[in-house]
Amino acid sequence: MSARLARPDEADLLGLAYGLPVLRVTRLALAEDTPVEVNDMVLAADRYELLYRWAAD
Repeated sequence: MSARLARPDEADLLGLAYGLPVLRVTRLALAEDTPVEVNDMVLAADRYELLYRWAAD
């Protein structure tokens, strides 16, 4: 996860003013150690509160 300023195309798609912050979340999903999905999300930073939990192995 990272934060940065929205690119012009992202701002247009998200209905944001240029230069507002976005969150970028990249996720890799595995099934039995085999990659099955890669998800690259760009979220309007003022519209989300993210909470992640990880189980200890």
